[in-house]
Amino acid sequence: MSLFCSISGTQPLHPVVSTKSGHDNDGKDPISGEQLTADDLVDIKTAPSQPTAPPRAPTFTSVPSLLHTLQQEWDATMLECLNLRRESAELRQELSHALYKEDAAMRVLARVSRERDEAREALASVKATLGPAYQGQGAEAAQGGDAQMEGVEEQQEANLPADAKKRVEQTHETLSATRRKRKTPPSAATADEVKTFVQGTTIPSLHTTKPPGIAALTLAKDGDLVVTGGLDKNVIVYDRSTSKIVATLKGHTKKVTAVVASPLVTDEGLPSFIVSSSLDKTVRVWTPNGNKTVYGCTGNLSLGAEVRQVALHPTNSLAVSVQGDGTWAIHDLTGGDKPETILTGALPADAAEGTSNTAVAVHPDGIIFAVGSSDSRIRVFETLTGKCVAAFEGHSAEPDAKDVVSLSFSENGYSLASAALASAQAKVWDLRKLSCTASIDVEQQPVNVVAWDYTGHFLAVAGADARVYANKTWALLAKSDDNAAELTGARWGKDSKELVVAGIDRTVRFLSAPASE
Repeated sequence: MSLFCSISGTQPLHPVVSTKSGHDNDGKDPISGEQLTADDLVDIKTAPSQPTAPPRAPTFTSVPSLLHTLQQEWDATMLECLNLRRESAELRQELSHALYKEDAAMRVLARVSRERDEAREALASVKATLGPAYQGQGAEAAQGGDAQMEGVEEQQEANLPADAKKRVEQTHETLSATRRKRKTPPSAATADEVKTFVQGTTIPSLHTTKPPGIAALTLAKDGDLVVTGGLDKNVIVYDRSTSKIVATLKGHTKKVTAVVASPLVTDEGLPSFIVSSSLDKTVRVWTPNGNKTVYGCTGNLSLGAEVRQVALHPTNSLAVSVQGDGTWAIHDLTGGDKPETILTGALPADAAEGTSNTAVAVHPDGIIFAVGSSDSRIRVFETLTGKCVAAFEGHSAEPDAKDVVSLSFSENGYSLASAALASAQAKVWDLRKLSCTASIDVEQQPVNVVAWDYTGHFLAVAGADARVYANKTWALLAKSDDNAAELTGARWGKDSKELVVAGIDRTVRFLSAPASE
């Protein structure tokens, strides 16, 4: 005989019944709820030959319990499947990265091997051609500057593309020949005029207030157009003749660190291109598009690290940028279908690990460019080969000096000015002697910008205020402290008749001689 509880529906192991109501439920009377004692319960005897079967599993005693169990099993199965898919996706991604790195390594190895073979062939050809006179000609080349430059250029073919190399060489040949004979234009400002510089017109409230500030400045169209880069991630083109903003270039996702504009203008009077760099690790090239936005981004060059500065090459078709990971890059702006990076390099092995590049300037002839770094030093690289050919101690002798933040070549090509964070001096370096020829003490820190004028007679220094010093004597000719915040940009106008400065107060100021009555 088998008994089943009328409440739970299970078979009891020790069936009992209450003498009060005939039922039992866990020691209580299921009808009255009274507590039962052992005397109130009567055992029910079952057949000895039929032992009591174990109760059925409680999870399968009803349809809801069964569904609940099945749901749990289904969830566990799906979770396991999801985990397997995730692991599979991660493995695929790791495999893809490994294959990509291997492919990149093989490409680099193939390029290095090819360059090595070409260098060996070129060296063998030169030795075979020069013969015994090789040593003597090498000594003569070392004595003559022009011969040495020609020797440098002969080993550059394996670096820059042929088209870009040709442009750089032609520009260098043309500018170096005219630079040595160049005279100061008769219309250029004199020292007496510079001494009378005062603040004239201003352009207030450029860029937004979140966050406020102008971080970069350049001029175009002989100073009629002002191009600024802001902490608000935008680039603004302002027309002084109409006192209106011509265009606002949006696209960067972080602070704009530098802007340069083409000296060539379109029929509409706009620079043929504008280049901007940003902490978002990109260099963007903007060209007029004829639309409402005026400019459109035609090139977005990703460099893998924060881009600290960018400088325009005298060819007006190349630009050089420096990155926070210690690398630099040369970009072709107009040579191909779209802007592209054509040569990259890094600091030499003597630079400490973690050193970042923070400033760049291109020589007026375009054959070399200077790079300032976070170790307060300045290094000079060949444009065609990317080889480091000179190094200056920069501001490293100053105990508090940090990043080199500004570099400027004089137009005669012989001097290089520099400024560094937390430095109380602006320094001038002689490229011929590889030495410091002047350390200009600045009363107030910081010094954020140094800028030579076109004549090479005046050096502008901007930071806590704006100052102009005379070349060689380093006498202070002019000073303006009308700015409400640090100055971050300084550019000379046409014929050095005015100095344009901008800073964190979102205002562009024009310093010039007072207008005659």
